[in-house]
Amino acid sequence: MLRAEILSGAPFRAVIRSAAVFVVILAVMSALAVRLIDRSMTEEIRQSVAEMEATLVDVDRSEGPAELRNQVDALSRSALGATFVHAVYDRAGRHVAGNVELRPEPGVWQRRELLPWRRPGAVPETYLLHAVETGEGLIVTGRSLGIVRAAERSALWGLILTGVVVVCAMLLFGYLMSRDSQVKLERIEATLDLVAQGKAGARIGAGEGSGQIDRISRRIDARLDALEALMAATRRTAASVAHDLRRPLARVRLSLERAQDGGAAGQAALEAAIADLDSLTAVIGTILRIARIEAGEAGDMAQQVDLAALLAELAETYAPVAEDAGQSLSVATAKGTLHGDRGMIAQMLVNLIQNAISHAGPGAAITLSAAPAPEGGVALEVTDTGRGIAPGQMGEVLEPFFRADAARSGEGSGLGLPLVKAIAARHGATLELADNGPGLRVRVTFPG
Repeated sequence: MLRAEILSGAPFRAVIRSAAVFVVILAVMSALAVRLIDRSMTEEIRQSVAEMEATLVDVDRSEGPAELRNQVDALSRSALGATFVHAVYDRAGRHVAGNVELRPEPGVWQRRELLPWRRPGAVPETYLLHAVETGEGLIVTGRSLGIVRAAERSALWGLILTGVVVVCAMLLFGYLMSRDSQVKLERIEATLDLVAQGKAGARIGAGEGSGQIDRISRRIDARLDALEALMAATRRTAASVAHDLRRPLARVRLSLERAQDGGAAGQAALEAAIADLDSLTAVIGTILRIARIEAGEAGDMAQQVDLAALLAELAETYAPVAEDAGQSLSVATAKGTLHGDRGMIAQMLVNLIQNAISHAGPGAAITLSAAPAPEGGVALEVTDTGRGIAPGQMGEVLEPFFRADAARSGEGSGLGLPLVKAIAARHGATLELADNGPGLRVRVTFPG
């Protein structure tokens, strides 16, 4: 498995795009976080500066300028001097106390880059300053914004570290997912290659996974099952066609050889050859008709079919045929109408009647019926009390050229019930074969 194929896989590319979106969102959120930290902490610093300023103004008013200078110098030398700056100016504008020397505009909050005095090893920092005029001069108070910058840096580094960890985890997860997908795709590719080589039994074997590739793999396996069944049916059909056409062709050839002798025997041989060719033509015509019906190219589906009239007509036509075979044909119920191609529906019933006459045996009673189905629509039934069909062959008899007679020595082409199946499917009807106890029950239910 090539690493390039894994890195170019859809899961890894999706994770890359997701990681890029995450980084953009993280950058925006970082900017918002820094802005929020700056705003909230600056407001706290402003309040502390205002409180310190109010204290110094109170000292100036209550104890005088001298005590104010003493207090400011003491503050500058204390621990508060590490973060606060102070300056006091007299009426003449002279700097008389404090650890900075500057005169900001009174009443205006300002940010200045300063290097306070009396702080060994101090470096320039940004301070938030405010000045207020008193009767004796000007008081300047400020506080370092270094704590704000430190909080912003800590937040940024935390967000960056989080982003790096999350992105690395996403990339690792995406790589593992892409590798897993690549393994499954290679299994699909290998299976399809085996099928292309003629190994129709090859399957992917996706298991019970819920991923998209697993679901597609199971669908491919299902389609391969259907393809294998179709190929097997095609082979059986081809063998059946070859077997069924070989005997008539052999008889045609033999008849033509006899016809060479001339006379009455030759004429009879020619007639036999023509009859065999007509039989072959009928088989081929039936195959083509099934193909056209299954392709939806045949039939006027807008006709309204009167089932009572149709069943009466068929019973009148085929009752004598059944009597000649020692059977009886009757109509039990005949109610309802349906929309479809009348000719195809009649052909379907004719095939079922002929199938019953041919296989039910002497003494069988064949019954036609049409009535509303309990589940809706109309149900057509052809039943007989003959030998029936073995349960294991109920589905097989619907396949083209299937014969219960393995030697295929009997009459018929094995296309009667497949034609019935095609006509039912063309009308959206369901076809069911069941044991009639005794005999066979064929039920075709048309939708309402």
